[in-house]
Amino acid sequence: MLAPRAILAAALACLLFPHSACAENIVFAAWNVRNYMLRPVISDEGRTLTPAKKPESIEAVVATLRKIEPDILGLSEMGSRRDLKDLQKRLRAAGVDLPHATWVDGADKERHLALLSRFHLAKVDHQTRSAFLLGGQKRPVQRGFLDCVIEVSPGVSLRILGAHLKSRRVVPEFDQAEFRRSESLLLRKHVEGILAADPRTPLLLFGDFNDTKNSAVVKGILGRPRSKTALTLLPLFDRQGDQWTYRWEESDEYSRVDFIMVSEALRPMIQRRGTRIHREPRWFEASDHRPLVVTLRVAAKSKP
Repeated sequence: MLAPRAILAAALACLLFPHSACAENIVFAAWNVRNYMLRPVISDEGRTLTPAKKPESIEAVVATLRKIEPDILGLSEMGSRRDLKDLQKRLRAAGVDLPHATWVDGADKERHLALLSRFHLAKVDHQTRSAFLLGGQKRPVQRGFLDCVIEVSPGVSLRILGAHLKSRRVVPEFDQAEFRRSESLLLRKHVEGILAADPRTPLLLFGDFNDTKNSAVVKGILGRPRSKTALTLLPLFDRQGDQWTYRWEESDEYSRVDFIMVSEALRPMIQRRGTRIHREPRWFEASDHRPLVVTLRVAAKSKP
């Protein structure tokens, strides 16, 4: 977020030079917040499927986001709408006011994609009915795909997509890798539809893809290099040069499974300074994932 002096300076520039493009830096953050649920998820048999997030973990999430100060926040593993409102309220109390919100009601009724924004959501078009055939059965994309248009400046909008693909945990019903691959093909198809219709769309795709950079899943989502529908994978690092985003506690394994991809039209907006994997000393208290941060320089369209 811009500091008060920066906001005042930008406002004065727009008043003094009304026909020029007035620009500001916008901070986008993406984060899998690890089961942000105020209440445990209980099965019909009374078994706890997912425990409630501990108060100290929630406090660590808020403290981390207060340091990042995002203007737009893409979330994975959010609980209910009520849980999203809880985080929104806590952030506001901490000085991070993100009044606009959207939540994706996917097939997975426990973990959801969501987004909080300082800016108006001009359009919301979440993809929650996407499905594919696997093992002779029609299966829905578990968390759906988040899709919204955010008006960040007069005449300038960003298309934000979000995804949280199937985890790598083995399940008896189907091959988890094939399931994730099938989800990724539908996501690529959705991206192609948007960019084929208008290659000039400033599009940002964030998510927990539960796969690595060299996997067929990630490469497939990026698309054919140098084509008009291709995406670019941002090479994010923390301040020590590390690129891992996730720790699998059971095996003490560190990997990079969270990514931000952008369209060709969005690339010129990206500012190297402030674009990173956020490094936090007590990060594991908040989540088993680390936040990704991108700073964008956005200018209002000049008047003729």
